Amino acid sequence: MSTPLPTLPTQPAGAGLDAALDTSRIAQIAAALAEPVRVNILDVLRRSPVEVCQCELVPLFEMPQSTLSHHLKKLTDAGLVTVERRHRWAYYSLAPNAFKELTAWLT
Repeated sequence: MSTPLPTLPTQPAGAGLDAALDTSRIAQIAAALAEPVRVNILDVLRRSPVEVCQCELVPLFEMPQSTLSHHLKKLTDAGLVTVERRHRWAYYSLAPNAFKELTAWLT
Protein backbone atom coordinates (compact mmCIF):
# COMPACT_ATOMS: atom_id res chain seq x y z
CA MET A 1 0.00 0.00 0.00
CA SER A 2 1.30 3.39 -0.91
CA THR A 3 0.24 6.67 0.55
CA PRO A 4 -0.62 9.48 -1.83
CA LEU A 5 1.86 12.32 -2.15
CA PRO A 6 0.83 15.58 -0.52
CA THR A 7 -0.49 18.25 -2.82
CA LEU A 8 1.63 21.37 -2.92
CA PRO A 9 -0.01 24.78 -3.20
CA THR A 10 0.35 26.50 -6.57
CA GLN A 11 1.62 29.68 -4.87
CA PRO A 12 3.45 30.21 -1.61
CA ALA A 13 1.30 31.71 1.12
CA GLY A 14 1.08 35.48 0.71
CA ALA A 15 2.48 35.37 -2.83
CA GLY A 16 0.92 37.07 -5.78
CA LEU A 17 0.99 40.46 -7.36
CA ASP A 18 0.40 43.53 -5.21
CA ALA A 19 -1.99 45.74 -7.15
CA ALA A 20 -1.12 48.73 -4.97
CA LEU A 21 2.61 48.53 -5.77
CA ASP A 22 3.75 51.27 -8.13
CA THR A 23 6.25 49.13 -10.00
CA SER A 24 7.09 51.87 -12.50
CA ARG A 25 8.04 54.24 -9.69
CA ILE A 26 10.18 51.66 -7.90
CA ALA A 27 11.91 50.82 -11.19
CA GLN A 28 12.54 54.53 -11.86
CA ILE A 29 14.19 54.95 -8.45
CA ALA A 30 16.22 51.77 -8.92
CA ALA A 31 17.41 52.94 -12.35
CA ALA A 32 18.51 56.26 -10.88
CA LEU A 33 20.48 54.40 -8.21
CA ALA A 34 22.04 51.96 -10.69
CA GLU A 35 25.13 54.14 -11.22
CA PRO A 36 27.65 54.20 -8.33
CA VAL A 37 28.45 57.86 -8.97
CA ARG A 38 24.77 58.74 -8.41
CA VAL A 39 24.78 56.89 -5.10
CA ASN A 40 27.87 58.91 -4.13
CA ILE A 41 26.16 62.16 -5.17
CA LEU A 42 23.14 61.27 -3.04
CA ASP A 43 25.40 60.47 -0.12
CA VAL A 44 27.09 63.88 -0.35
CA LEU A 45 23.70 65.62 -0.51
CA ARG A 46 22.30 63.47 2.31
CA ARG A 47 25.14 64.42 4.64
CA SER A 48 25.14 68.13 3.80
CA PRO A 49 23.11 70.38 6.12
CA VAL A 50 22.67 72.95 3.29
CA GLU A 51 22.11 72.87 -0.46
CA VAL A 52 25.24 72.01 -2.41
CA CYS A 53 26.32 74.08 -5.39
CA GLN A 54 27.11 72.16 -8.54
CA CYS A 55 30.40 74.07 -8.58
CA GLU A 56 31.29 72.26 -5.32
CA LEU A 57 30.38 68.85 -6.71
CA VAL A 58 32.51 69.04 -9.86
CA PRO A 59 35.88 68.86 -8.05
CA LEU A 60 34.61 66.13 -5.71
CA PHE A 61 33.82 63.78 -8.56
CA GLU A 62 36.63 64.73 -10.94
CA MET A 63 34.43 64.61 -14.01
CA PRO A 64 33.37 67.19 -16.56
CA GLN A 65 30.53 69.46 -15.52
CA SER A 66 28.40 68.14 -18.39
CA THR A 67 28.72 64.54 -17.15
CA LEU A 68 27.89 65.57 -13.61
CA SER A 69 24.85 67.48 -14.90
CA HIS A 70 23.68 64.33 -16.68
CA HIS A 71 23.80 62.35 -13.42
CA LEU A 72 22.11 65.13 -11.46
CA LYS A 73 19.32 65.31 -14.05
CA LYS A 74 18.67 61.57 -13.68
CA LEU A 75 18.42 61.98 -9.91
CA THR A 76 16.19 65.04 -10.26
CA ASP A 77 13.92 63.32 -12.80
CA ALA A 78 13.55 60.39 -10.38
CA GLY A 79 12.43 62.80 -7.66
CA LEU A 80 15.38 62.01 -5.41
CA VAL A 81 17.02 65.44 -5.68
CA THR A 82 15.68 68.98 -5.85
CA VAL A 83 17.41 71.82 -7.65
CA GLU A 84 17.27 75.55 -7.06
CA ARG A 85 18.77 77.88 -9.65
CA ARG A 86 20.55 80.95 -8.31
CA HIS A 87 21.89 83.14 -11.06
CA ARG A 88 24.20 80.92 -13.10
CA TRP A 89 24.60 78.16 -10.51
CA ALA A 90 22.41 75.27 -9.52
CA TYR A 91 22.11 74.16 -5.89
CA TYR A 92 21.08 70.61 -5.11
CA SER A 93 19.62 68.94 -2.05
CA LEU A 94 18.02 65.65 -1.17
CA ALA A 95 14.31 65.77 -1.93
CA PRO A 96 12.01 65.59 1.09
CA ASN A 97 10.90 61.98 1.51
CA ALA A 98 13.29 60.99 -1.30
CA PHE A 99 13.46 57.37 -0.21
CA LYS A 100 10.04 57.06 1.40
CA GLU A 101 8.57 54.88 -1.37
CA LEU A 102 11.64 52.70 -1.70
CA THR A 103 12.00 52.25 2.06
CA ALA A 104 8.31 51.42 2.45
CA TRP A 105 8.58 48.81 -0.27
CA LEU A 106 11.74 47.25 1.16
CA THR A 107 10.42 46.97 4.73
